[in-house]
Amino acid sequence: FLGKILELEAVVFPSREKGMGKIYFNNTAGSMAKDSVTNAAAVVRRLTGKDIHDYDIHVNSIGGGNIDGPSAGVAILLVILSALENRSLRQDVAVTGEISIRGKIMPVGGLQQKIYAALQAGMKKVLVPKENYPSGDFRGIEIVPVETIEEAIQLAFDDGRFMNDR
Repeated sequence: FLGKILELEAVVFPSREKGMGKIYFNNTAGSMAKDSVTNAAAVVRRLTGKDIHDYDIHVNSIGGGNIDGPSAGVAILLVILSALENRSLRQDVAVTGEISIRGKIMPVGGLQQKIYAALQAGMKKVLVPKENYPSGDFRGIEIVPVETIEEAIQLAFDDGRFMNDR
């Protein structure tokens, strides 16, 4: 009954040539995780109106952790958005969920193990896909079901606002 917390970080730079930006992600990540980066980039463009091809976006799994699956999609999107918008993410909130290109948060496997890992890491809250909201008693940590990336954004950022609430 083990789970693991992955720490993600991102940095964004204007590309040297407009429209020629690239997205970089750890080579240790599996193909499904790399698909999550592509999905996240599409949703970020929809949310911000910024053409992601005008930026070089670097996403890193600290420690080179192997990400094998789509469960980090929401987290990847949030770190890209944080870097692009220069907004701080809460450091006491863990997230899991696959991200669709429409911004819907899809269910994932191993949810109880992920919640347990978040609890062990000292997280106060875990955002989970609404479709597989877990049953059970998770004392010491708040489990919040989310259905869309807009909901996750409001809960995950320090300022507690959505994109256009400037």
